[in-house]
Amino acid sequence: MALGDPVEAWARTLELRVAAHVTNLDLIRTIVGAVAMFDDLDLDAVSDCRLAVDEACNRLISAAVPGAVLTFVVHRRDDALVVDVSTMCDRVDLISPDDFSWHVLRSLTDDVRVFNLGEATDWPRLVGISITTNRAAAPGRGSASGRDE
Repeated sequence: MALGDPVEAWARTLELRVAAHVTNLDLIRTIVGAVAMFDDLDLDAVSDCRLAVDEACNRLISAAVPGAVLTFVVHRRDDALVVDVSTMCDRVDLISPDDFSWHVLRSLTDDVRVFNLGEATDWPRLVGISITTNRAAAPGRGSASGRDE
């Protein structure tokens, strides 16, 4: 894929919107596992990606406002599989570098980012977690992380 080719990038992106409820986690785990297998990630990376997505979704669902939609987007890049999960929340402090969940996500993936969109006074606000699994990930995942709030 050529860098900056939006048509090719879109063709390799999958988006799913479901109710922000734990009953949808099985579907999301199955989809991310299938995409990771299709993209030839090794079995350990597939398992790690599924667990990381499950953890991210659980954190977001627990903070989602009633009736919220959970948006799940998989970006299939040449060098990595990037999963963005987001929903409307009434708080942005879902996860911090001191949390056990943060350590779980960092150990299962190569990059973790937390994002939120909206003004400081906007509530509820779109909050999300982005996780990246590199194709040729070296042992000892989680070497990079960042927060964008």
